[in-house]
Formats: sequence, C-alpha cells, structure tokens
Amino acid sequence: MSLVPLVAVVMVFAIPILGIALAGYKEWLTFKTKHRELGSSTRVVEDRIDGLEDRLARLEEKREALQERVQNLETIVTSEAWIAEHDESTDLSPLSDAADGRLEPPNGDGTMPSDAEHTAELARRLRGR
Repeated sequence: MSLVPLVAVVMVFAIPILGIALAGYKEWLTFKTKHRELGSSTRVVEDRIDGLEDRLARLEEKREALQERVQNLETIVTSEAWIAEHDESTDLSPLSDAADGRLEPPNGDGTMPSDAEHTAELARRLRGR
C-alpha cells in the first residue's frame, strides 16, 4: 500500500483548514485589541458620566435651596403686614442704615443668622410679635 495518495488527500484538506484557522486567529487578535481599546475609553466615559451625575446632584440641591429662599421672600413680600408697613412708611430703608454703618448683626453673639432664622425673625416682626 502506497502512502502517496493518503498524503495527497491530507494535504488537499489540511492546507485550507489551516488557512481558515489562521484567519480566525487573526480576527480574534484584532477583536481582542479593539476590545481593550474600547474598554479603556469606556472607563473614561463612565468616569465622566459619574462626575456629571455628581455635579447635577449638587446643582439640584443648590436649586432647591434657592427655590426655598425665593418662596420665603415671596411670602414675606406678599404678606399683608409687609405691604401695609411699606405703603405707609416714609422712613429710610435698611440699605441707607447699612450705608451709615449703623446696621448690626441681629444675633447677640455677633454672628449672622442663617437664612431660615432670618426669615423666621422677619415673619415674627411682620406679625407684630
């Protein structure tokens, strides 16, 4: 029995199979490098998104605080006692007192009150208590 026909058959089928296997390996290496590159850029994008989410949360808190402050001011300005006091009053405004240097911090310890405390104090004065 001769081995030549067997070797010829193996060569005919082995060469294309090896070519297909090498092409597949090459594609896999290309995919692997692209995946590595995308992985690093994805991390950068995720970090940036996390930073933007944190900034958005801080800005939302700030916006809510400002909105509460505006509501407090609207409440004070639209109260009937404030309107009545300012319609009949011809005294100097608090700004002119501040320009003269006569305006002192409302707290006895020399510190300025917080916005909520200041609003509560204004409301108490407007109610006449």
